[in-house]
Amino acid sequence: MASGNLLHQWFPTAERPLIISAPMFTVANGALAAAVTKAGGLGMVPAGMDPTATSPHLAALDEQLTIARQILTNSSSAGVDGSPVPLPIGVGFLTLLASAEAYRANVLPIVRKHRPAFVWLFGSDPADYEPLVGLFHEAGAEWGIKVFVQVGTVEAARQAVRCGADVVVAQGSDAGGHQFAAAASVVTLVPEIVDALRGETEFRDRKVAVVAAGGIVDGRGVAAALALGADAVAMGTRFMTCPESDSSPFVRKAILSTSDGGATTTRSSVNDAIMGYPTWSKLYAGRTILHPGLDDIANGVPIEQVHKSFVEAVAEGDETRMITFAGTGVGLANKSQPAGEIVHEVRAEALAVIANLKGNL
Repeated sequence: MASGNLLHQWFPTAERPLIISAPMFTVANGALAAAVTKAGGLGMVPAGMDPTATSPHLAALDEQLTIARQILTNSSSAGVDGSPVPLPIGVGFLTLLASAEAYRANVLPIVRKHRPAFVWLFGSDPADYEPLVGLFHEAGAEWGIKVFVQVGTVEAARQAVRCGADVVVAQGSDAGGHQFAAAASVVTLVPEIVDALRGETEFRDRKVAVVAAGGIVDGRGVAAALALGADAVAMGTRFMTCPESDSSPFVRKAILSTSDGGATTTRSSVNDAIMGYPTWSKLYAGRTILHPGLDDIANGVPIEQVHKSFVEAVAEGDETRMITFAGTGVGLANKSQPAGEIVHEVRAEALAVIANLKGNL
């Protein structure tokens, strides 16, 4: 596995260390993505999970990519052949309902129209990504589109690379939101994935980069991830309170008021069922801030009743039963800042940590 400066060759607008904002569905948008990229990171727009012709998710994607281009390059920017220049942001697809034909018919036209620099896939069985990876590589060959695949185990990383992934996102168990139900933290996951992709004969000639995700909130986490062998990091929870984000007020309040994330967040496979959204397979779980629905389940209340209570709370505006996905680093996300400011601050912190370590050794 050759990595090194790959990400900076592929994404020349990015600064080191590279910080990527996660493609958080219902939270990230074109304005947030553009702000992160303008600050020298890589921003992402979520595409949701519905690839059908009438999908509201794809309609929103088209809109948000247009917004991002207007902010970043002016909508009139074009190449010598009149086509739009590649857009230095990514698009995150939740592939739970993936159909290669639906993606070909309904997703690829949007990708060709906006030319994002990369796409990020998550939600399928890791062995099933090959058709989608091939579709995106074919559609974006003209501008060199790259494909990220998010994984939570070493074997899933191997499978992603076999399917053609350019970048493996090694998501540790400290992450907020959906993740592998069986996963280690980045402290062991990242170096084991790096060792596998660099040391095993099958992958030695592959150009693959590794991005660390899960529990990384500040510059100390970035420096640690780089020491573990990652080429870049992805951050989610801290960006949820940005003024540019689409987070609900109760989500912002919950994140900013929660600390000691190891004790105040938990991973569970029942959150989607509580919300009436049981789409994810048993391969995945979700980390949330503790909420009454989980207590109900633990006390034997039937899931149907817990779901009913959740729906009633939503209708009544009762925030006490709302569900907030967040990582264990939530206690380090203690103030709302513009997205670009976060990128600059975290990068400066990371460089300072690295310099300090050099000076002390």
